[in-house]
Amino acid sequence: MFIFIGLGQGKDVIITFIENVKNDGNVHSFGDNLLVKTYFFIAIAFWVYVSWYSSRIIAYMKKAQQLGYVQQFDESLTEEQCCEKYEVKLSFLDHFPRIIGYACFLVLILAFQHLLHPLFFSKVSPFVILFVCLLLLWLFDSRFIKLSKEKPALIRGLFNITGILFIVLLVVFQFPFFHNSIRTVFALLLLGLLVYFFYINLRRNDLERTDAQQKQMLQKDGFLNRVMKKIMRYVNVPVVEIGYFKWFNIFSLAGLIIYLAAILSYKFAVTIGPFPLVLLAFAMLLGFGNIITMFSVKTKVNLHFIIFTLAALLPTPENHFVRQVSLTKDASFVSYANRESIDQHFMSWLQHHNDIDSASVYPVYFVLANGGASRSGYWVASVLGRLEDSSIAQTPNNRFSSHIFCLSGTSGGGVGVASFFTLIKHSKDVPLQPQFEKSARNYLKQDFLTHTLAHMLGPDYFNYLPVINYVVRLTKVGDRAKALENGFEECADTSYYRLRFNSTNMSQCVTQQNTYSGLPVLCINTTRVQDGTPGVVCTIKLNDPVFNKRLDVLSLLENDKSIRLSSAAILGARFPYVSPAGRIDELIPKQQGEIDKKDSRINSNKDKVKDSSRAHYFVDGGYFDNSGAGVVQEMISGILRTADTVSDPVLKARIKKLKLVVLHITNSPQGDAVLKEVTPFKNDLSAPLLTILGAYDMQTTVNDRRLASFIGNIKPRRDSISNAVYYPIHLYNDPTIDSDTLSRGPYAMNWFISDSVLNQMDKRLKTQPRLQQLIDQQKINDVHFVR
Repeated sequence: MFIFIGLGQGKDVIITFIENVKNDGNVHSFGDNLLVKTYFFIAIAFWVYVSWYSSRIIAYMKKAQQLGYVQQFDESLTEEQCCEKYEVKLSFLDHFPRIIGYACFLVLILAFQHLLHPLFFSKVSPFVILFVCLLLLWLFDSRFIKLSKEKPALIRGLFNITGILFIVLLVVFQFPFFHNSIRTVFALLLLGLLVYFFYINLRRNDLERTDAQQKQMLQKDGFLNRVMKKIMRYVNVPVVEIGYFKWFNIFSLAGLIIYLAAILSYKFAVTIGPFPLVLLAFAMLLGFGNIITMFSVKTKVNLHFIIFTLAALLPTPENHFVRQVSLTKDASFVSYANRESIDQHFMSWLQHHNDIDSASVYPVYFVLANGGASRSGYWVASVLGRLEDSSIAQTPNNRFSSHIFCLSGTSGGGVGVASFFTLIKHSKDVPLQPQFEKSARNYLKQDFLTHTLAHMLGPDYFNYLPVINYVVRLTKVGDRAKALENGFEECADTSYYRLRFNSTNMSQCVTQQNTYSGLPVLCINTTRVQDGTPGVVCTIKLNDPVFNKRLDVLSLLENDKSIRLSSAAILGARFPYVSPAGRIDELIPKQQGEIDKKDSRINSNKDKVKDSSRAHYFVDGGYFDNSGAGVVQEMISGILRTADTVSDPVLKARIKKLKLVVLHITNSPQGDAVLKEVTPFKNDLSAPLLTILGAYDMQTTVNDRRLASFIGNIKPRRDSISNAVYYPIHLYNDPTIDSDTLSRGPYAMNWFISDSVLNQMDKRLKTQPRLQQLIDQQKINDVHFVR
């Protein structure tokens, strides 16, 4: 309920399922659409059946256990007489598994109803509605049992009718007219609920067959049936239910196969989609938990407590290392220590921009990109791609990208700037065309969520269970962060300009002294877990004092190791719990003759050298700075300092023509925060947590405003920079422009975006007033910026 109704991401996942459009924009064929819907209803059947029947098995086991306790004292008591002495009442054991199945359907029904009538749910809590509906179903179910005993033929007839109607409606759902109909899915779910309702009442009738009927049915005794009956006797399930037990195992096996395939294959995962995958994962985890419960009841030992205790106390194998790649001997040697410093890179940049001489004013762009998962990545790369395409169409020899000095981003913004960076890096491989925006959009609108969720709700969950975690490690499936990286590397990369995340290493992107790369400085911001130190994966060296002790992440790597650009981008987007903190071990060579006391007692060789390592854990850069404003402000400070020391008259003349432009691309609502009343209970219980969460958002706002003020205070000087401006481009309404009122959103923040949200963002891309101000100019370097 919380995921599908309370979270915007959950609602967008449902909308994504309703939309029947492929990533390339083509409508699904009948076969494809049928396959997607088949996965969805397999997932529902799997979730409901596992939830209901695994709970039913536990109820049978508990019932048999309690009956055994009571009959130890009086064997003459009947089952009905024992009921009054049960620890858990028989009525609860009989009805509650059925209610669990109803709840699965009701959660989905209410989720779709919430999309249809959001205003109603804003007044009435969906949890209240769920409780009332479950109570009514409980009462109706209790009364209906009598009818099912009296008229079993009627129940079977109703079951057949609803089943046929469900299949017919499912076939009708495949036709284009019904593709985007929430009401059709709502009707299918209601029919599914009725099918389940009549099905479980047929089970009750099967239990009440005559002795002769039961004996006749049990005489069918093949090898499979004999195995099934042994298992059923062990878990105290009546053998007469063998048909239901078989279907339980069939659904479980089908769901398990699909679930494992989604974990092992990115391409298979995206054919399922996130909505069915979540339901499959819920069923898998609940089924696994109920298996432990079954053995707990059977052995009379709380195995859950033992497993959680062992998971907490026993060492868990580390599976959250940041993926590194070894550089081959044939690869060009790069030294992370040999990267250019900010002053070296600025001087090199000046020397290689001869076109400054012919310009009256030359804008230099410092791009900031706020976090926001795929929403931010898609918006940032689209904005930059649109500016690049506009410059190519107007002045191919004076591209927008040639004016960019720095690209800095956090979380999804880091993914966006990294995407644009690799687009311009590899654009030399094909003839120049205005295809940057289209290439970025086609790439970043794909599904990066489903495969990640499959790992989050699969291997990463079982990694904490003793013994099982070592089996998971041997399979080398990796953690959910690796799954997210795999998504960026294995998704379709077939546009005119290719991003090549699967083959681009950071070693190919870093600067080297005395060699000009022609690419902007790339800064992907992250945060170290242990002490909150801001870190940056940067193509230049950050050990200059001007960067205020920001941690240079690439300096932690050995020179024969690198990380892929996809890993670097995701390192700044590791927002628990979707992505865990990534670990990088820094190798620390000990000085010659420096041996610890233990080694000196064992070995008298005083010149022995032993290396040690220091573990660094990194999470989303948004914990410290969600826009990357800090490193950009420090970078500009370093440039201004260097500009004041230049003596070459040609370079001094170029510096005087520079106009520093901080291009800040945001993707969250602007304006003052809405202050809501805090209830006394919430005040006493969670005021510190609420304050920390508020400080998390406000810290970025303060950093951004500090940068804007810093830029505003840079005045034209005789021998220095011409001017400096702060220029924001907002996805949401710009509060400083009265006419900008049509982009209220909401825009869901997720690693997969529905087409309806994508269409809203594309529309905003064409109408964003500040962006249009840049595009409408005939030449990028003639833009008249408005403060």
